[in-house]
Amino acid sequence: MDKKSDLDPSQEFLMNSSDDIVSILKTIAHINRFRILILLLNGPLTFQTLLEQMDLKKSALANHLTELKDSNLVDKVHHGTYEISENGKNYIKSIEKTYRENKVIEKKVWESKQREQLSKSFLERKQ
Repeated sequence: MDKKSDLDPSQEFLMNSSDDIVSILKTIAHINRFRILILLLNGPLTFQTLLEQMDLKKSALANHLTELKDSNLVDKVHHGTYEISENGKNYIKSIEKTYRENKVIEKKVWESKQREQLSKSFLERKQ
């Protein structure tokens, strides 16, 4: 597509926001940051609790939390305590919802292929 006018409003929005979106996705895509967000879904946790549950060095955890805060995915509620932001919750819940839905679809497709193969096998034997 050479012209922006070829884009529908959704595509145009995504194109115009692509730098920000990719930055957020890169932040979430790191396994340790993703797990930190998951742990924070149940409520605020202290740095020490995160340290124990994540099995990271202090400096590594601090760096991950800084990255998450800079991306507005985590908030520092008071000294040493962190919580997932509304943005963070929305992203993680959207990922979970999409992943669950895709797993269901994948299972249905797999089952359909299995039935098709079984039918073909049965029909081949009858000939």
